[in-house]
Amino acid sequence: MRDWDPKRETAFFDLFADCRNLEREAMRRAGQGVFTLDRMPLLAALAGHPEQRLKLIHVAGTKGKGSTSFFLGALLEAAGETAAVYTSPHLASVRERFWLRGAPVTYAALEAAASGLRNAIDAKGLQPTLFEVMTVLGLRLAADAGCRWCVLETGIGGRLDATNFIPPPACCVITPVSLDHMPLLGHTAAEIAAEKAGILKPGVPLVLASQPFPDAEAVIRATAARLRCPVTDNSTISEVDAGHWPDSRRWPAFLRENFRTALAVCNVLKIKPDPARFRAPALSARFELLRDEPPILLDAAHNADSARRLAEALRETWPDRPFTVVLGIVQGKDAAGIFRELRTVAGEFILTHPRNADRGSELETLQALAAAAGVPHRVIPDIQAAADLPAGRPLLFTGSFFTALIGEDLFGPPPTKTDT
Repeated sequence: MRDWDPKRETAFFDLFADCRNLEREAMRRAGQGVFTLDRMPLLAALAGHPEQRLKLIHVAGTKGKGSTSFFLGALLEAAGETAAVYTSPHLASVRERFWLRGAPVTYAALEAAASGLRNAIDAKGLQPTLFEVMTVLGLRLAADAGCRWCVLETGIGGRLDATNFIPPPACCVITPVSLDHMPLLGHTAAEIAAEKAGILKPGVPLVLASQPFPDAEAVIRATAARLRCPVTDNSTISEVDAGHWPDSRRWPAFLRENFRTALAVCNVLKIKPDPARFRAPALSARFELLRDEPPILLDAAHNADSARRLAEALRETWPDRPFTVVLGIVQGKDAAGIFRELRTVAGEFILTHPRNADRGSELETLQALAAAAGVPHRVIPDIQAAADLPAGRPLLFTGSFFTALIGEDLFGPPPTKTDT
């Protein structure tokens, strides 16, 4: 997202400054009691119940749910449908969360919808969280733009996620489930899968991506069986089928798998996108290449399984070429697991704090891990300029969206202010 206006970004967040921002809090501090669906029906009513004017696809999972959602939006548009995508978090601009027909919402439309909702909230004395506000805004923007479809990505978990107040969607999707947000969701893959499977509704079809943990898959399938949800695996779409689509051959394996999941959803819904009309979506901080030579790459891998898939993709794309890995991890994440997986592709590490990480940092843990492993590393707690980093070497910014933001700030094209 290059066309952003920092003043308008600040004004948007100032409008909802009194709303608790759980994305910026460590889960141990937030506690489970904060997460509830009780406020959502009233909040949606204040916005005119936009969820009732849309056909919905609900996407949960630990990793891959964002790119799967964007692929779905692009495929729906390629089928002649009108589609919105609501996703989180954002990298540079809040507008990244709200995509309408393949483009981010304009500032004007966002500000008008946000101002109206703010006034309605004040009139009723409601105290929603910021993510709850974002969710209703996403639905309202989609409905007001005349979109027929809206793809909703969950924020955290599924069962108590703000997006789960919606009526039964046309299809549910669960992407790979692994260990993340453990203080909130559970300490085993099976416990976390039970939370993700909380989005399932009686009789609503489920498209299930390949799962790295068999016990997680068993929980999801058992929940689907109990609710009589027909289950379709993304393995029903072959690599050959997915390879016919524009740009798909240049994606790494994990993005190709997410695209297969999106194609499987289209099959379940009997929607037939046209490859000639397909436009690959921009995927911020999802194996995002800012420069070709030397490569400068952003990826928001923030758990061990995502780091493993990222390392595999690097070896596939740039075999035998070590990267300088700029690594910053938010407090509470599996720093040891992420570090272990990335060691296989790192010529050296630069360890740092994630940018704007109010949830704390695992920098001290990373320093101890690097020292114990005896791997080349430097510690730069606050990276301010490209000159802080080695010149002429491949760079990878990873461990968090907030670390990817460092690479975006340093090496992305200068932002262009927009009045739209």
